Parts: sequence; C-alpha cells; structure tokens
Amino acid sequence: FYINRKTKLLRRRLMKNILIISSSPRKNGNTQILCEQFKKGAEEKGHNVNIIRIMDKNIGFCCACDTCMKNGGICILKDDMSFIIELFQKTDTLVLATPVYFEGISAQMKIFIDRMYPIWQNFGKKDIYYIVSAARGFNIIEKSIGDLDGFVEHFDNSKVVGRIYAANVMDAGLVKDQSVFDQAYNMGYSV
Repeated sequence: FYINRKTKLLRRRLMKNILIISSSPRKNGNTQILCEQFKKGAEEKGHNVNIIRIMDKNIGFCCACDTCMKNGGICILKDDMSFIIELFQKTDTLVLATPVYFEGISAQMKIFIDRMYPIWQNFGKKDIYYIVSAARGFNIIEKSIGDLDGFVEHFDNSKVVGRIYAANVMDAGLVKDQSVFDQAYNMGYSV
C-alpha cells in the first residue's frame, strides 16, 4: 500500500498539464492530425492534455480598447477566450500549432495571440512546442514563425523546446505517410 501511494504521488508530480492550441481550420487537416498524434503520445506517457481547436470556439477580435489593462486582465469580450486563458494559466507545456497561409501563421492563431493580451505580463514559464505545416517547402515555414517567436518572447524564461515542421503537405492527411507523423507522437511522449 505504501509503495503504491508513493508511486502515485510521484507520478502526479511528474504529470504535466499540456495545452495544445490548434489553429487548423480543417478538422482532418495536417496540422490537426499532428496535434492528435502529439496528444496521443503525451497521454500515453501519463500527462493531462487539452486540445483547443480555435475553429470550434467563439472568439472575437481584440478591440484594442486596453480595458483589460485597467481591470486586472479581464477582457470586455464575453466569449470562449476566458476559458482558454484559464486553461493556459494552469498549463506547464504549451503547443502552438498552425498551418502556413500566405507565408504566415493562420488567422485563427493570430486571433488567439492577440486575445492573450490581457495577461501578457503574466504568461509565466512554460515549455513550448511548435507544430507547423505548409503546402510548400521548409523555407516558407521558417518565414512564417515570426509571430509565434514574438509571442514566445513575452514568456518568463521560456523557450521553444521542440518543433515539428511538415512541408509540402497541401492535401489533408498527407502527413500520415511522412516521418513527421511518428515524430509528433514521439515528441508528445517525450514531454
């Protein structure tokens, strides 16, 4: 009994809360598929994983009113973003996942980043992973991640500890036949 209880306590301490922000507009898109693989690996390792598909949420645009800076980080918009921020604040590991559109991150990811403004001074320390897919080559992916890097710069001593880049995957599901499919699972398992 004592050993089992001690083992359970140790597991709880090692278990991480992982939040995956998926900005893929396609439910079966390559970015979403890689998110699911990452989640599968992390859950099999014993971590608690939440995936937020931005497309499934009611999230408005930032109004740039700055009211959140005057009222303790509470946004005037009453939508799903307050729930996402709550999950974000409880997470140890953050996965930012986006397809590349016109050599940049998706609009959905940009909306998420903009709406994090109410707490930008208190992001905390997190391990961060990127999952990025693109219809063209790796150079397009490298061009596109400036917004992600700019967002991560506002975290406390955080860094990007893992990256999965899926290039040349225009059609939904193409990542299933590439090595990145297994890499996403392995990266999740290695958290």
